[in-house]
Order: sequence, then C-alpha cells, then structure tokens
Amino acid sequence: MKHITIIAAAGAMLLAGCSGGTADADGDGEITAKEVADKSKAEGIKPEPGLYKSTITMTELDVPGMPAEMKGHGAGQVITTEDCLTQEEVDKGFEELMKQGQNGECSYETFNLNGGKLDAVMVCKSPEGSARMTMSGTTSATSSEFTAESKMNFEGMGEATLKFTGKHERIGDCKAK
Repeated sequence: MKHITIIAAAGAMLLAGCSGGTADADGDGEITAKEVADKSKAEGIKPEPGLYKSTITMTELDVPGMPAEMKGHGAGQVITTEDCLTQEEVDKGFEELMKQGQNGECSYETFNLNGGKLDAVMVCKSPEGSARMTMSGTTSATSSEFTAESKMNFEGMGEATLKFTGKHERIGDCKAK
C-alpha cells in the first residue's frame, strides 16, 4: 500500500468541508467523488485556502504471511507533510481535489458529513488489488481529525489491514513562490 494513497485519502476528508446526508445523487448505491463534489458545491461549502499540516499515524498493520516477530511492525509510524491549498485549487472544486494521489479508480459506498461529523467508506480498485477504507471523525473548513481502517486484497496472498489516525490543520497562508 502506498503512503501517498493513504495521505491523499485522508486529505480528501479535510477538503470535504461540511455537508449533511448521503451524496448518492443518482441512487445507484455508489457515491462517486463527483457526487460528493456536486453536493458540496451546491451547498456552497469550500475549504479555506492556505498551508495545511497533515499527520498520519499508523496504529496497526496486519499483512498475510507476515512473520510473527514482525507483528505490530510499522505501528506508530508517523508521516507528516505540509501542503498548500491555493484559491485556484479550491475554485476547481472538490472532484479534482479528491482525485489527486489516489491509487486506482475510487468511489464512495457512503459519504456522510453532518454537523462536522464524518462517516465514510471509500473503495479503490487498482491493478494491485482492491482496497476498502472506512473513516470516521470530525472536520471543519480548516481542520480534521479521524480514524481509518483500510483493507486491501492482494491476489494470491489474502487481505491486509492497515489502521491509522489522521490530523489536518491549517497552519497559515501559503508561502509565495
């Protein structure tokens, strides 16, 4: 599993702002990034542009075939990044922001963000396999905190599980280039 996928998925939650209810506009049982973006846009919800610090902490890793002595390996690993969200990126809409960095084709089974409380399930399919990530937490236009569990099926190996926490916070304005 790629760290960028985890960070991008986590970042998507920060960028989601605050919206209520489920975004499955066409009623097909699958919530696409476009449906989430359209719902957010219709409600006038946008994240604040600025410099964001993202901290992802792995809390559990279970991979099929992992030697017993490696059980828990990676737990506690922290990935911290700083990324600038410009006004231009905000103006492009959530659909484009949420697509960035995803490994494969992703859609939402559920995406509920109501009163700053997040509950979502995202499924991504790639040549390496399929992954299903459940996320819950809180979010605002300038910060979010959540827990997530990702399960990925590796052909011929079985299902790996990764659990992590994420925190995103606006720490200032973007630096001039």
